[in-house]
Amino acid sequence: MQSKLIVQLKGWLFLLLTIALAPCYAQPVLNRNISMNVNSQRLGSVLQLMEERGKFNFSYNSNLIPKDSLVNIHVANQTVKEALDQLLKNRFEYREAENFVILRYAPSQLAMVTDKFLNEDQYCTISGYIANERNGQKLENASVYCRRTLESALTDAGGHFEIRVKNENQPVTITVSKENYKDTSITFLSDIKVIDNKAGNDKNFSYLPGDPSRLEKSGVGRFLVSSKQKIQSLNLGGLITQAPFQASLVPGLGTHGSLSGQVVNAVSLNLIGGYNAGVDGTEIGIFNLDKGDVRSFQLGVLFNTVGGTVEGIQIAGAFNQVLTNVRAFQLAGGFNTVQGNVKGIQLALGFNEANKLDGVQVAALNIAGGNASGIQFGEMNIAQKKFSGVQLGGLFNYAQNLRGLQIGLVNASDTSSGISIGLINLVQHGYHKLVLTSNETTNATLLYKTGTPWLYNILLAGANLSTKNKLYAYGLGYGNEISVFKFLAFNTEATARYLYQGNGRYLNLLYRLDGTLNIKLSRSFSIMAGPSLNLYYTDQKNPVNGYQFVANLPNHHLTNNPHYSRWIGWTVGVSIF
Repeated sequence: MQSKLIVQLKGWLFLLLTIALAPCYAQPVLNRNISMNVNSQRLGSVLQLMEERGKFNFSYNSNLIPKDSLVNIHVANQTVKEALDQLLKNRFEYREAENFVILRYAPSQLAMVTDKFLNEDQYCTISGYIANERNGQKLENASVYCRRTLESALTDAGGHFEIRVKNENQPVTITVSKENYKDTSITFLSDIKVIDNKAGNDKNFSYLPGDPSRLEKSGVGRFLVSSKQKIQSLNLGGLITQAPFQASLVPGLGTHGSLSGQVVNAVSLNLIGGYNAGVDGTEIGIFNLDKGDVRSFQLGVLFNTVGGTVEGIQIAGAFNQVLTNVRAFQLAGGFNTVQGNVKGIQLALGFNEANKLDGVQVAALNIAGGNASGIQFGEMNIAQKKFSGVQLGGLFNYAQNLRGLQIGLVNASDTSSGISIGLINLVQHGYHKLVLTSNETTNATLLYKTGTPWLYNILLAGANLSTKNKLYAYGLGYGNEISVFKFLAFNTEATARYLYQGNGRYLNLLYRLDGTLNIKLSRSFSIMAGPSLNLYYTDQKNPVNGYQFVANLPNHHLTNNPHYSRWIGWTVGVSIF
């Protein structure tokens, strides 16, 4: 009995929550009710407040919205649309896209006048002209189209158009769009026409938030997208629809005609190249242009350029260019360039470029402009902000803020809390010491130490200053500094140096392991001393007059190999910086 009561209570609770939340989430954004009482506030702040009250987001061209202008608005339990009409003085058109409201600047109204409607063979031909409703001016380059069949036309210099539409015994709705004008639609039913001054409410259409013209503004888009398609895109903005299939020869010459840039296809086949709103399935072509998102699979024999987000697999013979984000596997013979963030894998022969990186880049040159985590593998790797991961560079690695591991010939960073392993490791705001030492082998050795206290790189050069026992040395190594107290540290250093004993034909290598106590007398000056372990290899059998012969020095212990000897030595020195 108790369990039955609990089940009933859960049912009632679910029903109450559903009823309570339904108005917020099922109701169209423009029909949601809000209340605002604002005086002399910035328009940008009022729009932000409206977003918070209505639980949605705006998308608009900031150049067309005077966000710094002061406005007043007084609405009580009115719809978002009514509030916007009052706020923007009916100079904008509103479009919904998911939880976005797109503000489209449209202060003027279109007028469509038809002079012919001919219905024959399941097709109807409609002609007329488009004008400014207020002054009657004929309008050139207005988009006239049927949302259901995707036939379209542009008006000529006299505002005239003619369009042929397949009617399939259904009413035919013709819509007119033009930049800075509100959309207008006319529905034809046999010999009757019904004028509707609003855009058609075809459920197959939706709107893209943000800037839908990113691709057309790119270098590839400016060159390959026709002027007719650019005008259509400018007039229709983010209006898009879905289609199961499209085929094209070149951009604009295909099954969707000049409206191809407004259609997202499940399958897109481009004999040479195609231009679409996006792909939700598969796209194959010599080159592919998509101004919206691409999901699943895209193959371009030459290249792919996408204005939206890519998810899935993207392959190109020359290059992949994505103007927003990638959550995919990218493969290119030349390069992959992503203006947004990459979460996935980029493989290329030339270079990979991304903003934020969360994944793997493999190419001759890899660049991450934002924070990066993962792996960069190439000849040169660059992370322009924080890097948490592994950089494997044949020649050069750079990270502005290193939090991971660098392995390469030359490693550089501005700041580092990670590890750099290479011939040269440079940290601009890291550990820097200039040290002058003396030891049992060379009177004077100058060492430059750079990196981090945890692991620093050592470059050294030394000499015996005596004219009768000259000796020159140069080499490199690694070291570690452990702070014991504020004024005391312990340094462990492993170095390898070549010794010149008067004849460069011989190989004389000295390996040292030094352990020194470092007493800090000031912030930039310290003294040090400590023992060392030495292992020496030489194939030079005889000394050269005037040069020191290290193998003959006292306290050297020979090994089973006559080329090697070992001994315990010492180091004293001073450090500056």
